[in-house]
Amino acid sequence: MPALRLDAHTDPVCRFTERTRFVTRFAPGAPAWFDLGSPDVAASADFYSGLFGWTATVVSDPAAGGYTTFSHDGKLVAAVARHQIDTPYHRPYGPGNDQHGMPAIWTVYFATDDADALTERVGAAGGEVIMTPMDVLGLGRMAVFADRAGAAFAVWRKGVMEGAEVTGVPGSVGWVELVTGDVDGSRAFYPATLGLTPVDTGLEGVTDPVWHLGDDPVAGTRELGVTGAVRPHWAVLFAVGDCDATARRAVELGGSVENEPADTPRGRRADLLDPHGAGFSVIEPHDRSSAAAAGGAS
Repeated sequence: MPALRLDAHTDPVCRFTERTRFVTRFAPGAPAWFDLGSPDVAASADFYSGLFGWTATVVSDPAAGGYTTFSHDGKLVAAVARHQIDTPYHRPYGPGNDQHGMPAIWTVYFATDDADALTERVGAAGGEVIMTPMDVLGLGRMAVFADRAGAAFAVWRKGVMEGAEVTGVPGSVGWVELVTGDVDGSRAFYPATLGLTPVDTGLEGVTDPVWHLGDDPVAGTRELGVTGAVRPHWAVLFAVGDCDATARRAVELGGSVENEPADTPRGRRADLLDPHGAGFSVIEPHDRSSAAAAGGAS
C-alpha cells in the first residue's frame, strides 16, 4: 500500500509494524503510544475531542488518577493525564508555556522488550533517567528519559496494552519527529539506546536524518528553532483531512498557530499550540488516498 509521506524527509508512522493502518504489535524501538501531560485533563479532553472528533474515556480504575484515553472510530489513538512531572525537559516552549503552574507536553513512547535494560543503555549513552521503570496497573511497564540534548521521551514494555491501535489515518498520529539542536549527538544516542539507525535522505539541502528501524522509516528530525520551541523534544504530528480547517478550528477552541499552514513536498502542514501550551502539528497529505490506506512501501 502507498505510504503516507509527510514532508521531504518523513514517512508514515504506520510502517512501524504490520504495514497496515490498524496496528497490532510494535517492534522494539518503534513509536508505540502517545499521551499528553496536561494541568487540566477535562479541558484538554474537550479541546482534542473537538479538534479531531475523538471520543474521550476516563479509565475507571481509581488508581489511574483520571487517565483518559482517546479513540478514533473505536480505535485507541492517544491519551491525556494530569501532568505531575515538572522539569526543564518538560517545558520545550519555555517557562511561560502554561497557565496553571504545570507544563503541558505530548510524550512519545517507544516500544521496548526490557525497560530496565534500556534504562542502563540510556545512562551509558549519556542520557538522563527522569523516571525509573515502573509497572502501570498491569497494562505494561514504562520509564521516562531525556537524550543528551535534553529531549524527553518514554518507553513502553507491553503488558495487556500494546499501544495505539490505529495510526496514519486522519484523526490519528501520522508521524513523530525529534526536534533538536544536536543532530550529531542524536546520531550516536538513538542507535545505542532504541536501536534506531539515522539515514540521510540524499535530498539537496536536507541534512536532518530519518530514523529507521531495520528497513522501515519510523521517525524524522527537525532543527530546533523552526517552531517556537526553545528546548529539544519529541514532536507528534496528527494526520488530518484538511490542514487549514483544522488550524482554524484549533484557534476557535482556544489554541493558537505557531506556524501557519504551508505546503511541503508531501503535504500541507501547520504547527499548533493547544490552550495549555502543548505543541503539536497537523499534516494533510497531498495524496488523500495514502492517508486512508497508510502503510507499506513508499
